[in-house]
This record gives sequence, C-alpha cells and structure tokens, in this order.
Amino acid sequence: MQRAQLISSGLVVALLILAGAHSPAFAGDAELPKRRPGLWRISTISPEIGLQTNDVCIEGGDSIIGAQDESCAKPSVTHANDQIIVTIECGPKDARDVTSLLFTGDFKNWYRAQSKATAKGTRSGFTIDAKFLSERCTN
Repeated sequence: MQRAQLISSGLVVALLILAGAHSPAFAGDAELPKRRPGLWRISTISPEIGLQTNDVCIEGGDSIIGAQDESCAKPSVTHANDQIIVTIECGPKDARDVTSLLFTGDFKNWYRAQSKATAKGTRSGFTIDAKFLSERCTN
C-alpha cells in the first residue's frame, strides 16, 4: 500500500509538472525557472508509468512546478551554478511527502527535471525532458 501511495504521489507531481500550463504560480516563485511561452514537447519517464510524451501549450505565467495542493509548504528553491533544486513538501507535518527536483537547461529551448520522491519511507522518481517546438500553440 505504501508503494502505491508513493507512486500515486509521484505521478501526481509528474503530471502537475507536465500540465504546468494554466497553473497558478506561487507568489514567491520568482526564483523558479521560467519557460519560454509556446508549444513544448514534454516527455516523462519513470519505472511506474514508462515513457509518456505530450505536446503542451505553456503560457507566460505558468509555473514550472504546476499547481500545488493546499497541504503543501512553499517550495524551497536553491540555485547551484547552472542547476536549480526545488523541494516540495506536502501533507501533514508528521507524515510529509517530499519531492526534490533538479532542473537543468536554458528554459528557452530545452530543460530537464530529475525527481526523487519520498513518501512514508518509500522512494521513487521520474525524469522529464522538454523541448521547445514553436511560439504558437496549435489547437
């Protein structure tokens, strides 16, 4: 059951990042990477879901970490040279689910997010590779 909850938590975070379009940004996310608006091809790979690729329309105000649950603390953002580490903690204080994301890229043409998620002592993760396709989104 714990593994199922971790997979569920990790997948939710991956899908929120993937669907970062049209998500409200945190007030203090000025330090988060900002993607170039337009059409992006986003590929997510994990042991639990395999490879999924989607074309996603990103708007200027969209947060790269997607919308967060109200049980989540404000994300911690650390810059280390050309890498950005974002840590997201969600859930009750005595049983926090923690997801750490390592971002690299120029965020104008490409980026990569590598994740490690821990929930109730179980670990999982995923990788997202994103490539900019066009300034115009297709409908």
